[in-house]
Amino acid sequence: ARSALEWSRAERAQRLCRSVGVYMADANLVAEVSSALHEVLAPTTPPERRQALQQALQQERSREGAGACYLAVLAESSDEALLWFALAVHEAALLRAADTSGGTAERQQLRAVLLGMLFGPRYETLPPSARGKAVSLLARLVVATWPAEDPTLLPSLLELLAAPGAARQRAAAVLAALADELAPGRQRGLAAHQAALQQ
Repeated sequence: ARSALEWSRAERAQRLCRSVGVYMADANLVAEVSSALHEVLAPTTPPERRQALQQALQQERSREGAGACYLAVLAESSDEALLWFALAVHEAALLRAADTSGGTAERQQLRAVLLGMLFGPRYETLPPSARGKAVSLLARLVVATWPAEDPTLLPSLLELLAAPGAARQRAAAVLAALADELAPGRQRGLAAHQAALQQ
């Protein structure tokens, strides 16, 4: 049986998904995932139940094509656990060479949502953990797709370094994450991502 708080989270997740045009089945799935995440994080959850939920969440995180369900979460949710999970779903898809995260259109949507998260007014309301994970995911996405899919993104980030204000620090964080992604030990992964995206 769900508590009133769990139902409230589930209902908010469903409204969120419906508000941005996600199919009802996806809204229900996101609501279930939100409930499972909060049950996993609750200190009163029995160990056996926590383990079963963690396995189910891992399967969902690894599900091919799952990213489309979680774009709405990234665009509007303020639930820290759900945001982290949605970012992890997209990260897992990028790391799987065989899965190209739903194709160019979905990657462009993801890029736009991440840029909105990091450089839009929503940034101030994001939990710090989601900010860091979004920076890391955007860096991975740029490394995997630049310059073929968005040749202007990297120059735009460099331009932000010349501008005063908070955007400068955020652009520097993304560029630092890019440098980490391009480090010599990661080059094999970069080649695999780019080869998969060109097929």
